[in-house]
Amino acid sequence: MTDGPLQFTMRELRRTLRAPRFWLAITGAALLLGLVGPFGTYDGLTLPVRLAYWAVTVLATYLTGLFCVFLLAYLTSPASPLGMTRLGFAGAVAGVPVAAIVWLINWVVFAWPDGAAIGFVPLVFYCIVISGLVSVLIAVFSRDYEMARAASGAAGVPQRPRILDRLPPAKRGRLRHLSVQDHYVDVRTDRGGALLLMRLQDAVAETEGVEGLRIHRSHWVASDAVAEAVRRDGRLFLRLDDGTELPVSRSYVSDVREAGLA
Repeated sequence: MTDGPLQFTMRELRRTLRAPRFWLAITGAALLLGLVGPFGTYDGLTLPVRLAYWAVTVLATYLTGLFCVFLLAYLTSPASPLGMTRLGFAGAVAGVPVAAIVWLINWVVFAWPDGAAIGFVPLVFYCIVISGLVSVLIAVFSRDYEMARAASGAAGVPQRPRILDRLPPAKRGRLRHLSVQDHYVDVRTDRGGALLLMRLQDAVAETEGVEGLRIHRSHWVASDAVAEAVRRDGRLFLRLDDGTELPVSRSYVSDVREAGLA
């Protein structure tokens, strides 16, 4: 299965929209901004209108920025995870359409550009700077969170494989296997699976906490998911407890035997 940039971006957006944390964050931000009333909205709008204004603004600008970040992530390097530099750049670029969205909302609500509190060019500049900084902060806090979780794992707290955090919540279960499909990795758990745009070696690195091994250039399996080894036409296969059969390439046969799986 090979997605284009638009298909990839829309799938990631749908995944975000299904996450309860996303709606909690949007609701919290809209309520806070609606009650505080920054940028002249406290005096210019009644409370109900102000809450509605900030709800629309927060949701529209966030989704616009997110769309641009996902699209740029695919176009610049579809097989690599986003780092701080790339995320900051994508966020800065997203500041331009975000500014356009803000300008349009303000034009509808406040009859801009007549009497506009800020010109479009300064608005674009502010949105680029803010969007880029917010994107970098997200990357920094995400990295710190992963480091803290890794440290807690080293201290003896059971560590859940990081790869599960990339899956939709309903799919996060006991990890079974990873398989390559074009530029994607098909991550399978006992609750289903999902395609992730990343390299297999990067996905395998995020299985830490689950005992498993590579059995093929395109396959990784969790040891406790293997039911038996079978031979067919001189080739070795591992049959998993869900009935899936995965081939073992000759270069990995010795590893499979050392692991006691064949």
